[in-house]
Formats: sequence, C-alpha cells, structure tokens
Amino acid sequence: MKQAKKISIRDLALVVGLSTVTVLSGCKGFFKAVTTTPGGGTSSFVYVANVASTGSGGTLTEYSLTSGVLAQLSGSPITLPATPTSLVVAPNNGFLFVGTNLGIFLYTIGSDGTLSEGNDNTIVYLGPTQPVSMAIDSTSSWLVIANKTSTELDALPLDPTTGVPTTPTPASITLSAASPVQVTMAPANNNVFVALGSGGVNALSFTASNASNPLGKPVGINLLKGSTAANAVAVDTTSAYVFIAESTAGSGLRLISIANLSKDLADYPTGNGPVSILPDLSGSYVYVANQTDNTISGYSFSAGALTALSGSPFATAKTPVQLVEDSSKAYVMDAGFGANPNLWLYSFDSTVLGTLDVGTTTSTASTSPSYAIAIAATH
Repeated sequence: MKQAKKISIRDLALVVGLSTVTVLSGCKGFFKAVTTTPGGGTSSFVYVANVASTGSGGTLTEYSLTSGVLAQLSGSPITLPATPTSLVVAPNNGFLFVGTNLGIFLYTIGSDGTLSEGNDNTIVYLGPTQPVSMAIDSTSSWLVIANKTSTELDALPLDPTTGVPTTPTPASITLSAASPVQVTMAPANNNVFVALGSGGVNALSFTASNASNPLGKPVGINLLKGSTAANAVAVDTTSAYVFIAESTAGSGLRLISIANLSKDLADYPTGNGPVSILPDLSGSYVYVANQTDNTISGYSFSAGALTALSGSPFATAKTPVQLVEDSSKAYVMDAGFGANPNLWLYSFDSTVLGTLDVGTTTSTASTSPSYAIAIAATH
C-alpha cells in the first residue's frame, strides 16, 4: 500500500516527456457546484478515455446525450497528462476519476457536463501499479481500486461533496491472485466483486460505515472447468445475482446467486472473447460485449434465468471494450478499441423487446483506429 503524493500535472509532463499538456480551466482549489441531476435532468453525460495512437498519453472525450442525440461538448477532447487505463463516475454525478499509468486524477462535473480539474491539480492516488479498474460505492464516499498485476485491492475514503480523499492512505485487502481485470460494486452497496482473469473471481462484503476498512475477506469463485479467464463481472439491479463472463472453448456467461456463491444456477453461451457485462437498469435484460466477434449478446432476465433475445448477437464496434447505459434507461453505448466509428449508441426496439437498434455511430478520436480504453456515463 502506497500513500498518495502531491504531484502536479505540470510536473508529470516533465516526468513523461510530453511536449504539451492541457490544464483544465478553473482556479486552483476551486470546485464547481455539485448537481445530482446534471443538465436539469434533461441530459446524460458520457466520457470516453482514448489511448494515443503512439501508445503513450491520451485524451478524454466528453459528450452530452439528449433524446438520443450525442453531442461533443465544447473544449472536448481534453488532453490527458498520462496514458488512461480506467474511468468511473460517482453515483452523485459530482465527479469523475481517471485512472492512468501514473495514478488517478480527479475531475469535477459541471452542470453542463464539462470537467474541471480537482484536488489542487494533483494526483489523488498512487498505488502499487496502474489502476486497471475502479468502482465507487453508492454513498460516493469510497473509491475501490484494483491494481494491475497486484493482489492489493484498495478502498480510498472520499469527501462525497468534492471527491477529494479524506486521507491519502487507503484501506486495503489482499486478493487471491495478482491478475485483476475488473472491480464492480453491487447496487445494494453490500458486496464487491473482482474478476481476476486466470484467478477466477473474488467476492467481498462491503460496509461503507466501517471507516477503518469497508472491505471484507475475499471469497473465491473458481473458473469453470475448461475456462481460461474471468474477463468481467457484474451484479443485477436487485443485488441478488452475479454474472461472470469467462473465456472458454465456447465462451460463456455464468449466473450465480449471491446467497450461494459455490454453485452456478446456469451457464449460457456468448460470442467469443466476452469482456463487458451490462445488466440493464430496468432489471429486464443483460448484455455482453464480445471482443473477438465484435458483437453484443443479449438476454432477457426473469426469475433468476436468462433467455437469448431474438436477433442476438447484435453488431457493434470493432474490438469492443465496455458497455454502459444512460441514466434515462433508454440508451446503451459501446466503445471500441478499433476502426472508426468506435462509439455506438443503441436504443431499445419498441416492437421486439430487448433488441438493440443502432442509432448514432461516431469516433472518439481524430485518428483511425480510435483506441478507446474505457467509457463512463452519469447516473
């Protein structure tokens, strides 16, 4: 466990040798007012982190999403001072964390969706390695961080109004394997799950009120026989079920009751290379992005069982990396690490329920291919 250090973005430019660094507008130490319903409740805001074509550094592209129309915000994209690795928006929509190969940066979200640099222009977290995935609890008071090639899972306490850590030293626990790829928080705020690639999945209890350490002891969920990696994990809207996407001879999606993690309820086929799971906010559907096939597998979800949707799998961006849903529960987005256009926006078909209809497709970077590594949306 490492304590966060005060390193300015300007200093980082010297460290990594960047010729230009864009410093976001706003006075030092200033924070815009937090609004729990950005844009007066009429818009969602979407943020996509892109790795530069050179493989070093990157950008953050900002969008508004209103009535199915994606519009890039003024001043977007923002040039990042380091190579992005992950993104997460706080449940209160007040702030966004950007994980990079040099640590985690904090940005506040304005009422128009634009971002302002926070924490006095300094990194908020320096872990043992790169933050490969992050999650924020429902109180917006804890940032949970999985670190690349490390067994250290950290929980950093936050001021829920500003997003600034209340202490530079996170609480931590030790995972069962040093191969984390994704961390996710149950909607009920009572469990955390970490997909560990070849190490299966770890399940942990979570207690936000425990100021010393909200993370419980990990419980292991082993890979299915024949599987090589747990690529993604997600929890349904009721926090009763966990979904695990695994690479197997046929690739598959596991459905497990959180009340009994030792036994699968059922296993379902997906496309090849499943990498992201999206339980629809309505609770009725589950979608899986398949990186090798460039498809999205869709299922209806009812009474603890999945059924493949008509028309599934659906076409999507090349080399998809992550699925998100907007706050209106009307649109799904998929970002890809590949040929333009690499950001696909879907609406739900009004006739064939659960079917994803392609709406807007756009590119998140000026280069082709566009190397989107993560996507996040306001809640």
